Amino acid sequence: MQSDSISEALTYKEKEPDINTLRYAYDQTTVELEAYFDLCRTSYDDRRNWWPGKSRDHRKHGADAFPWEGAADMEAHTIDERITRLVALFMSSLNRANIRAFPVESSDIARSKLVSGFLKWMVSSGYIPRFKKEMELGANYLLERGLLVTYVGWLREDRTYLQNLTLEQISEIDPIITEAIIEGNNDAELTSLIMNVFPGTLEKRAKKAIKDLRKKGLAQLPVVRRQVNAPEVKTLAPDGDFFFPPYVTDPQRAPYCFWKTYYTAQELLNKVITDDWDEGFVEHVIDKYRGVNIDSIEREQEGRRSTSLTDNAYEAEELIEIVYGYQRLVDREDGSEGIYCTVFHKEFSGDETTQGYAKFELLNGYEDYPVVVTKLSEDSKRLYDVQTIPDVLRGIQNQVKVERDSRIDRNSLATLPPILHPVGQAPTDWGPGRMIPYRRKGDLDFAPTPPAPTGSIEIERTMEEQADRLCGLDETSQISQIRKQFLVDKFLHHAAEVLQMCYRCYQRFGPDSTFFRVTGSPDPQIFNKGNPDENFDIIIDFDVLNNDPETQEKKLQQMVSLTQMDRNGRIDINSLLDSAAFAVDPVLADSVLQPIEAAQEQVVRQVTDDLSKIFAGIEMPARPNGAQIAMQVIQQYTSQPDVAQRLQSDEAFAARLEKYAGQYTFQMQQMQNAQIGRVGTEPAQMGDIQTQGM
Repeated sequence: MQSDSISEALTYKEKEPDINTLRYAYDQTTVELEAYFDLCRTSYDDRRNWWPGKSRDHRKHGADAFPWEGAADMEAHTIDERITRLVALFMSSLNRANIRAFPVESSDIARSKLVSGFLKWMVSSGYIPRFKKEMELGANYLLERGLLVTYVGWLREDRTYLQNLTLEQISEIDPIITEAIIEGNNDAELTSLIMNVFPGTLEKRAKKAIKDLRKKGLAQLPVVRRQVNAPEVKTLAPDGDFFFPPYVTDPQRAPYCFWKTYYTAQELLNKVITDDWDEGFVEHVIDKYRGVNIDSIEREQEGRRSTSLTDNAYEAEELIEIVYGYQRLVDREDGSEGIYCTVFHKEFSGDETTQGYAKFELLNGYEDYPVVVTKLSEDSKRLYDVQTIPDVLRGIQNQVKVERDSRIDRNSLATLPPILHPVGQAPTDWGPGRMIPYRRKGDLDFAPTPPAPTGSIEIERTMEEQADRLCGLDETSQISQIRKQFLVDKFLHHAAEVLQMCYRCYQRFGPDSTFFRVTGSPDPQIFNKGNPDENFDIIIDFDVLNNDPETQEKKLQQMVSLTQMDRNGRIDINSLLDSAAFAVDPVLADSVLQPIEAAQEQVVRQVTDDLSKIFAGIEMPARPNGAQIAMQVIQQYTSQPDVAQRLQSDEAFAARLEKYAGQYTFQMQQMQNAQIGRVGTEPAQMGDIQTQGM
């Protein structure tokens, strides 16, 4: 192809996409990324302990077996153990992290707290389908392959299902259809009407439905049901699903990128109805390109190895490969940029009757590609020049394997050393209780056993400790803790960018309002998507030291002690109580904590119930908390004329009420005594205003 024409097609927006150029760019990209694909193959093999010649019995066999046939060939999971620990740490941090939205402009300050609550609800409620599962998969990709690529879009999916409908049901949908069927006139117009009212209905099915309704009063018609209307988050394999040109330094500045995925025939046909894909293209690829080799799906770029040591390749006859091509194109007339998406097949450019793409559209509202990309190590400008955890730990894992194999081989020699015997007189049998003939004592003997490898265990321990330090998993090293926090922050920053894109998608494509519930609010809140141009900085943060219960307890104690210095009431005690409860157990805190208003109403209700029982002659104990509110209720209760009169005339009632109020008074005194114990006297105050510490 001419380089000038390729450059033109990949730069400027035309009425129709140049599929030949896109196919060329796709093929060229995958070929030039082979070096990165090879790194991913090696990382995949190292993590899963795959190597050529590996056997099921973990023994060496064949001509190259060293030091002997059947020597130890054990696995060493140094890499996988640390990746698994880091993934667990990432997910624990995400589950316990604080999600906040900070306003960029002063006009957004009022909504920042509401947006923060809405974002927390999006994550915790499942409003974003599979969000945490996709993040877990992404954490594995980031550590194992050095790149984390997450697609963010909006999924509004309508699926069509055949349903038996009666005349009465159709009348509820559109009474005109029922009237036309009963009258029996103008079937051509009635057929068009049915096809319009029931999207996806073909002319043949519409005519059959008319006959069935007149004859049986029942017909099968497709009904569209809305399945999903929510953000869509997908973690994409950087070596098998999503590709940038190899020279890219900033993914969002790339001229084009590609997403390869697979669909069933049913899903492609559904795209014709729901996403307006070209019907001719869909039918053509289903007919000509149906069936994908599973071996190529798993190994084409990613270099998969069979963990069962067998070849599991087979044909997936129901899958069709589809490529999404994303381009940053310029309009020739005014020079404005836009993100365009072309859906095509890598082996089809179109023919005389069928166009070569399913859809070509401007991604309206998108300023960047709909993906978030994060590198594990920023030690090179190019996106694909990365280091992976298996790359860093490969030498250590190999050395650990050598040390373990050598100890196993030495133990094998110690269990049954080589047997020395006269030439030509080897014992025919050997074992406990066997009859071994010999001519004279000393004919049979054992070869000397190698000395115990005293340094081998120390070498392995040193290697394991070094691996922990490299991954930030050495709990005794302060520098290692910094490394751990660095990795967690990188992952959480990626999750925050994904959430920010989800929020922008909600502003553009979501419903006008959504009901959601957050802890601390008794009723569901209404979130209106507001101005589509409003912007927030979304931050997800978590301190890895919070995983240590002792450190967490000390931090909470320090925070509580600050309340003694709070002269102006700047610390919100209720918020501090929420934070402390969530630090102890987020799930339990969400179950037991209730809003302040609801808690006060509950105390008032409980105290009122107690007073009714006391009035009836039943002695009641004080509740364990809410003493101040309880005393206010008791004071208002005793100020009523009829209650005051009974207190004067009924000594038993007065004694019961006095005992009940006395217990609350004692609770308040205990709280005051705690402060007296710190300052030595009662707190200084002027009237009802406490001046202690002013």
